Amino acid sequence: MMVGLLSTIFAQEDEYQEVESPYQGDFEYTVNTELTPLVEVDGVRWARFAVMVKGGKEIVDDKDMAVTVETGFLNSNRRTVKVLVIALFEDAAGTPLDRVECTPVSASRARLKESVQKFKLSGAVLEATRRVYLYCEIIP
Repeated sequence: MMVGLLSTIFAQEDEYQEVESPYQGDFEYTVNTELTPLVEVDGVRWARFAVMVKGGKEIVDDKDMAVTVETGFLNSNRRTVKVLVIALFEDAAGTPLDRVECTPVSASRARLKESVQKFKLSGAVLEATRRVYLYCEIIP
């Protein structure tokens, strides 16, 4: 199902905003939802970002929770590149709560690259998150 969703998103060519690397953007966001940045960073289309609590567990404020940071990219460059994503979690007022730095992933030319990386974050941070500040750098 996710591949079908990403295929539809990638097909919507005119909706992508072309930006240079590194890209930085601020979005309204709550944990366990999908975000579609819809930016093309130096030839790499970023269609999906999500932070999901593992196993669909309920968030517990006073506990560290296992989460996955999930991303989806399509590289239109003629070469393989690495994609670095950093996410800063913020409350509704934009106050920083925490951050995660994903391990850079290799994105081959003309191939969908989906990444799922594991982290532990405080349940209080997950509950309070209402915005996410995303950083994406394309490394040749």
